[in-house]
Amino acid sequence: MTTQLSKAAAVPGPTGHPLLGMLPALRDDLLGAILDGFHQHGDVVAYHVGLPRGPRAVSVDVINVHHPDGIHQVLTTPQVFSRRASAYEILREFIGEGLLTSEGDRWRRQRRTLQPLFTPRRVARYTELMADEAARVVDELAVTAGSVVDLYQVMQRYTMRVVGRALFGDDIDEVVPRLQELMPILGDLALARALQVVKLPLSWPTPRARRIGQVRATQYEIVDRIIADRQGRAGGAENEDLLGRLFAAEDPETGQALSIEEIRDQVLVFLLAGHETTSAGLAFTMHLLGRHPEVQERVVAAIGTGDEELVRAAVMEGMRLYPPVYSMERMSESDVVVSGYRIPANTKVVITPWVTHRHPEFWPDPERFEPDRFLGRQERPRYAYFPFGGGSRSCIGEHFALLEMTALLSALLARYRVDTRDERLAVVPRVTLRPAGPVRATLTLR
Repeated sequence: MTTQLSKAAAVPGPTGHPLLGMLPALRDDLLGAILDGFHQHGDVVAYHVGLPRGPRAVSVDVINVHHPDGIHQVLTTPQVFSRRASAYEILREFIGEGLLTSEGDRWRRQRRTLQPLFTPRRVARYTELMADEAARVVDELAVTAGSVVDLYQVMQRYTMRVVGRALFGDDIDEVVPRLQELMPILGDLALARALQVVKLPLSWPTPRARRIGQVRATQYEIVDRIIADRQGRAGGAENEDLLGRLFAAEDPETGQALSIEEIRDQVLVFLLAGHETTSAGLAFTMHLLGRHPEVQERVVAAIGTGDEELVRAAVMEGMRLYPPVYSMERMSESDVVVSGYRIPANTKVVITPWVTHRHPEFWPDPERFEPDRFLGRQERPRYAYFPFGGGSRSCIGEHFALLEMTALLSALLARYRVDTRDERLAVVPRVTLRPAGPVRATLTLR
């Protein structure tokens, strides 16, 4: 390794502002800046952020890795690339130590305990629930010819009801609206904290810290009340919803159950991950189908035939162009070589589906919406496409999300023709990728 390190090249990258480095460019247009960096400098790109030199709080190097081979290395060698990164620390402050944010032995125990709840066979039990909620969305729209709707708002309502019913059963009419109000606020506050150059402890009574405390206390109160109510019911922990299964779940190696605090933290993770990312992915996919009526009609023709492959392919292509989880962070724990470049220890390493999903070596004409890329056998490397992450920390809810998205897509397109050809889609990279405003579409009955 010493010889390999000595022969490795320094990572290239743009210089940016003479005093602030790439900070202004990344703040003004993060997605555009990293895509430009890839096109100009290749598969490994360094961005200096902040002052030319100084302590890490005001001067830091961030290295982006874009080639699937390098991404494979980053995601599958956790002893070298850890999750000791600011994004996860901030999420931990907001939603506790659930599966998304916990580390080490605690995470391994949680993963072993929860994995059996998300096998394809277990997830298939939610098919009827998803179909019911998709039908509810279609019926509630009740549009007249030429009605304009906000697809993002529609998808948010659908995904929150699906995850709410999956978690808590049918008693969600009071809970869902409150959670739907809180989740976007939580995301905005987390992003604002992530962009702070110096992160003051939340125990300091700053206006932002007080607001974070209020939102966190409210979401905990909602979930704690549901959990307490479930504990108070005779046999309540044995319900067939996900909360009941969390009560009953045990680590297959030790027989240890989840604590009440761990159950609450898992619920918060499922609400955040299962609502925000899926609703955005659905809205993006529907917008793309509305811009390509010929593809939309092919997808409609496949609905109800028993062959849902094209419907699923449309969802996957939508997430290729607009991956809700657009970047993931790691920290190098030692000096390491990636794709021939030297990355020093204690360097933030970022992998970005937003860029890799547009890598022309693996995606010809990468900006074109073409679901056929996902039909049949694919010869691409594993990490040319990774909207659900990868390695041991891959998203446990992948099967659930894909089933949920195809259910809504099928129900909506079977009833309505979607037209977005006159609409522009603008996105903003928050904690996840979100539409910058309403995702307007004109719907007409088929």
